Amino acid sequence: MIVKSVTFHVKTEYIEEFIEATLENQENSRKEEGILGFDFLQCTDEPTKFLLYESYKAEEDMDKHLETEHFKKWISIVEPYFIAPREKVAYVPVNSAK
Repeated sequence: MIVKSVTFHVKTEYIEEFIEATLENQENSRKEEGILGFDFLQCTDEPTKFLLYESYKAEEDMDKHLETEHFKKWISIVEPYFIAPREKVAYVPVNSAK
């Protein structure tokens, strides 16, 4: 499993459009075979700050997601809405077995 968190800072005037486009992307992403979870969150203290929390079966599933038509459509719509570049961090489980 691999988890990716992506933080976005969106221009105030584009919040509604960003939410609409991202909900559509989320709906389609959840249908992908390699996706275990795909959550979309908005910060309570900063309404222009959003988080995608994505979990995949394997790293190659994360790569496949970036090649889907719905992702390409989404990124082409929302990229101009960003105040700053996306902050992306990937995580893998820590294996406690020795």
